[in-house]
Amino acid sequence: MLRPDDVFTPGGLPDTTYVPREHLSLEGHLTEWLEGRQKPLLSVSGPTKSGKTVLIRKLVDEPIALSGGAIDTADDFWTAVCDELELFTEHSLSVAAGEADSLAVTGGANGVFLSASATGTNDRTFDRGITRARASSPRSAARKALKSAGRIVFIDDFHYIDSEVQLSIVRGLKDLIFDGLGVVVAAVPHRAYDVVRVEKEMTGRVTPLSVVPWEEGDLKEIATRGFNALGVTVSASAVKQMADESFGSPHLMQTHCLNLCKANKDAGELRTTFADPIWQVFFEQHASATSKSAFDLLKAGPPRSNRNPRTLASGVVTDIYGAVLQAISATGPRTTLPYEDLRISLREVLATDLPQRHEITNVLEQMTRIARHEIEGEPVLEYDTNYATLHLVDPYFAYYLRWAPASLKDIAVRVENESV
Repeated sequence: MLRPDDVFTPGGLPDTTYVPREHLSLEGHLTEWLEGRQKPLLSVSGPTKSGKTVLIRKLVDEPIALSGGAIDTADDFWTAVCDELELFTEHSLSVAAGEADSLAVTGGANGVFLSASATGTNDRTFDRGITRARASSPRSAARKALKSAGRIVFIDDFHYIDSEVQLSIVRGLKDLIFDGLGVVVAAVPHRAYDVVRVEKEMTGRVTPLSVVPWEEGDLKEIATRGFNALGVTVSASAVKQMADESFGSPHLMQTHCLNLCKANKDAGELRTTFADPIWQVFFEQHASATSKSAFDLLKAGPPRSNRNPRTLASGVVTDIYGAVLQAISATGPRTTLPYEDLRISLREVLATDLPQRHEITNVLEQMTRIARHEIEGEPVLEYDTNYATLHLVDPYFAYYLRWAPASLKDIAVRVENESV
């Protein structure tokens, strides 16, 4: 008998609740690339937790799967390839030779009255050996193996990797790609063309595949398939409510469905007909388990003792980091927010004067640095300076901004009236 954890698998590889989204032909486009590969590098882009990895894992047979989050240097990349292919980078040859001599002497005299004998032995042994060792670099070993491996290299979260390291990796793979090595990189939409950005020679050799945010109907299908498999009845209004609060993410929808199951148990057994919860309480309860540490780090900002006080329209006194987070939250929050829209929201939430542009952009850049280097796991946001746009990369963080109770998003701080 299936359990809720077997059916709803946030963060895992779904089976019962896998929805191919046939109207987008994602599987068809991926299959076409796998069979033809006229452009041997595939760039799969889509919001975080939108199903990019699940799609690749479902259709690509035994990929050499690597995580961008674990790659800080080019050597990390090549070492990871060696680990996936179980390659040895050190080789040794031993030759042994041996020599052994044995000498035995026996003598004696025999007579009617006297008999005597003597035996002597002399053993000598000698062994010698030669050991020769050779070490190859992980890069050399990995490149040699990839030429004949016949497998697809899949670099998930390619946008996590610093641009200089991306360039080194792409250049190390470039000739192999030209010779037919299949490579798939997955990234968030605004970083979809990092491969071309860092290496212009890849222009025209990259096939794009966009995994768009999930529509309401697709998210509802997750619930329909899962609850049918469990043999329980859930109201259409409940399914819609959960879909509406999933920020286009199947991961969040899976999470909501699993939590609804936990809320509808009697003595450890699922009810056959689910009761709708009090949604405000339901969503607030589960916001407490997501993104609080990330929020707190962003709210604190970089170490600094003195910042100007910023009074919000609500009367709360905070600093510029708290004000910016409040402004982001007040937009819904929207997961893509141009600077001018953020500035308008900031003007609406502040009771005091609006900070200067350079002050706001400095905060956004500092938040991006904190998200990349101080928060474990997925960066929750990123400010793109080229396009002056803030991206809430992690839907769980957007959900937290929307639903976490004020006690968890306490942005009031004690500040002194000095420069930011």
